[in-house]
This record gives sequence, structure tokens and C-alpha cells, in this order.
Amino acid sequence: MEEFRASYSRWRLVLLFLLSVDFVVLGLLMVGVIGEPSDPAEWSGRRGSIPPELVPYASWFCVIFFAFGAAVILKRFFDDGVQVAIGATGIHWSNWSDATIPWDEIVRVSVYIQNRQKSIVLHLLNPEAFPGRGIHAWLASANRMITGGDIAISLIGTDRSFEEAMAAIEHFGGRALLD
Repeated sequence: MEEFRASYSRWRLVLLFLLSVDFVVLGLLMVGVIGEPSDPAEWSGRRGSIPPELVPYASWFCVIFFAFGAAVILKRFFDDGVQVAIGATGIHWSNWSDATIPWDEIVRVSVYIQNRQKSIVLHLLNPEAFPGRGIHAWLASANRMITGGDIAISLIGTDRSFEEAMAAIEHFGGRALLD
């Protein structure tokens, strides 16, 4: 088996970008920046989940969160490098660090599923030996509480599938690592 290499998929990034922009526009519509603001009581009454007084706050949160997401996606659109590599030496995820995590440092590999999206979760022997960077490092402790592992790798927006990555992990790392 050849080394697994996943890069960003341009068309998937465009779809994610457009989805983010849609949510920004929706949030701006709800607070009245674009057009006449909707009546929060009417909107909340239909959904029954957000009290009318919180609708403007939720709308602004939506605007800020998805605008940030659109910016991140736009940045990734111009990144031609390999994002995830799984081979004989170990697993490399460029969003986490420049280091490749060797197989002997990986205790096990599990799967975390949230809303039908699967993530590969690495459980490391010495997690402090492989510090992350950026937002992934900043959110690492929350990620550990949610997934139960040290590093959660998502293939969303890449040109390879979760199943291909898991097959590469089984091939190079061995079946014993898999939950």
C-alpha cells in the first residue's frame, strides 16, 4: 500500500465557504443589517428553542463564527500542501504540527462521530512530546474532554476519505491500534 496523503479539495472548500457565507448573511438578515429585521418573537415561536430576547445575540454569534470560518476556509483554499500523511513512519497532520507522530508513540486509534462526521482520534503515549499549534492546540483540552483522545484529525475539506485513512492506519500501524 502506498502512503496515504490527503490535501485540501478545492471544490469541497468552495462548498464549505459558500455555506459559511450563507450563515453570515442569514445572521445579518436576522439582526437587520441587511433588510428589515425579522421579528424575534415570530422566529422564536416557530422554532421554540431560542427565547426572543436571545435571537440578536445568537445572530451576531452566527455572523462572527461563520465569518471567521469563511476566512479560515479561504486561507486553506491557497494551501497546496499535504494535510494528512499516514505511512510507515507514522501519522503527520499539518494542522497540528510539523512533526510526524511515530507509530510507537500511538497507543491506540479510535473514531469519534459527531453529527455523522467522523474524526480519527489518536491516543498518545507521551502527548506532551507532540505539542500542537494554533487553534488546535488552544482547543486541545476541550477536545480531550469530548473525544477522550489527544489529537482528533478531521478530513473534512480534503480530497481523501475517512475510510481510506483508516485502511492506511490499519495497514501501517497494525490492527491492534484500532478500537
